[in-house]
Amino acid sequence: MADPSLRNNPAWFGSVMGTSALAIACGQESAFVPWLEYVAQGLLILASVLGIVLLPLYASRPRHRAEFLEEISDPGGGAMLATFPAGLLLLAAAWGTITPAWIGITAALVVSAILMVSGAVIAVILSLVWVSEQTRGAHDLSGVNGGWLIPPAMNLIVALSIAPQMVARPDQATWLFAVGCAFYGVGLVLYLAMLALLLTRLALRPPLPAAMLPAMWIPIAPAALMGVSLSRLIESGISVGILDESMMGVATIVTAMGVGLGLWWLLYALADLVRARRSGDVPFHPGWWGFVFPLGALQIAIADLGILLGSGLIDVLALVCLPLLAVVWCVVAYRTSAEVLASRRGA
Repeated sequence: MADPSLRNNPAWFGSVMGTSALAIACGQESAFVPWLEYVAQGLLILASVLGIVLLPLYASRPRHRAEFLEEISDPGGGAMLATFPAGLLLLAAAWGTITPAWIGITAALVVSAILMVSGAVIAVILSLVWVSEQTRGAHDLSGVNGGWLIPPAMNLIVALSIAPQMVARPDQATWLFAVGCAFYGVGLVLYLAMLALLLTRLALRPPLPAAMLPAMWIPIAPAALMGVSLSRLIESGISVGILDESMMGVATIVTAMGVGLGLWWLLYALADLVRARRSGDVPFHPGWWGFVFPLGALQIAIADLGILLGSGLIDVLALVCLPLLAVVWCVVAYRTSAEVLASRRGA
């Protein structure tokens, strides 16, 4: 990544998010197709390696305070910095649900806990700085884009990543559940607020430029996560005895609502993308990973809904969606690799 603009793009950690989401989806569907468990483990390792390689690009940013604040205050791309804590949290959720045979459950949960705590702390700090910078300036509504939905999504992922820790540590489950619900509340309220702001921008300002269209898929993710995170929290609470089984009815309703909203937004975003492709090209950049994670979250939500309702039809739909998600991941991964190689050759 010799090109500085390519190397320093704040959306690179979206690759960790997309790969982790695909890993979780494969692990979940391995209940129907057993060999997918090995695919899930391979993707988990790949996501972890990507996270390690990309870590210095984000860890070094706060050292240059003025440049960092200028970057995070940019309404067009500042929110993409949230892919870093969101990626750590999604990686934590993946380590909490997928256990490579060579490491064992205990070690995997320790890795998950370290990633979860690190991601949650960074998420809180980054979200506060981002909101402070966005509310301090005189930004125009046209700067709002789908990337503004990443900060709400990362709070919802905290709740998702806490669920495995509750099961592993039942003596600590009560306060872990409270923390998970707190992050869930922050994420849900911010999601609804940011979604309203985004819809206002779409209605009252000119269409987004073609380069920003991948960000229009991001609202699918928190829509799906509002059901998945809640159902995993409640399910874990029931398994350790701090909640009643009747609570699963609430999780089922919210999951169905999230899937419905996610599918509706998917059709809207797809139509918008088709219109843009007809009038020109959508240039590649790391923000293309915004196509992958939202689709992964939606596939996981559909699979969860099938389990909650005991519906074979929805189970089949989730299974059909998995190869489609894999195709999108492959396309974006190929374009990413080609762009990185081309950038290195041009150095």
